[in-house]
Amino acid sequence: MEKLVFDFKDPRLDAGSAARCVLNVVIGMESVSLLVTEKSGEVRALQTRHLAHTGRDFDDAETAIRTVFGGEPLFSLPFATVNCAFFNLNATLVPRRLLLTEDLGAYFQLLLRPANYTYHHDPLPEFDCHLVYAVEPWVARLCEQYFPAANTIHLSTAMLKYWQHRASPSGYEVMLNVRNHAAQIAVLDRQNLLLYNAFQFQKSSDLLYFTLLAYDQFRLSPEEIALTVSGNLAEHTEDYKTLFRYVHTIRLGHLPLSAVLPVEADGWPEHFWLDLFSIPPSAILTT
Repeated sequence: MEKLVFDFKDPRLDAGSAARCVLNVVIGMESVSLLVTEKSGEVRALQTRHLAHTGRDFDDAETAIRTVFGGEPLFSLPFATVNCAFFNLNATLVPRRLLLTEDLGAYFQLLLRPANYTYHHDPLPEFDCHLVYAVEPWVARLCEQYFPAANTIHLSTAMLKYWQHRASPSGYEVMLNVRNHAAQIAVLDRQNLLLYNAFQFQKSSDLLYFTLLAYDQFRLSPEEIALTVSGNLAEHTEDYKTLFRYVHTIRLGHLPLSAVLPVEADGWPEHFWLDLFSIPPSAILTT
């Protein structure tokens, strides 16, 4: 069964006001979250649900995801723009010059167990590459059923664009985003992407291992290079405390200046919602 972590809905949000708003939905194999904003940046709805049965694929959480979609009344409102971001671990970066759009499945022959997937790619011109990823067809059909005019993107594409924009032009950056028991990590050098990885973890020691591995691969010192974190990684949690024992400086990610969180979110750190806000106002269409 899914766990409702946070749920805010402005009582003024109805069919009339929705027509002026943007809806961002992140559909992950470990959680589902949504954000509704006015063009001014004011938040009208904000919700995160953690899924009980998580895995590498959407199939592992199909029942829970369908339950969330079927029980969310906001999804019936006529929003001006809808952006759907998928998040799973079935994604890889391919240099632009090596991309074979007619056979995207070839990039996963050694990475995925045989299954019925559809393959997509998001351009990342900032890094001269594409993010290629595989999703189960029922997930795409679910989005089409509820949001027939939605823009779609992989969450990793949105986060990489956001991290590159926020990275220092003069040094190394290590970025970490946590969603329930899954995480994304990237290493950048002067805004150039050196590494991207996504992984699952069950224990704090696992999260620490993958984080320090990113440092080690480029011989970066966790005592000298800061770690910027976002997602559900609050300072009082064991995950955060474990990282802090080994990484000298941990920075919390910041939302765009235009973002206006509701007073109901007081006490929740703003970096908790960063991935929802990282999705471009009109997300690129996958192909």
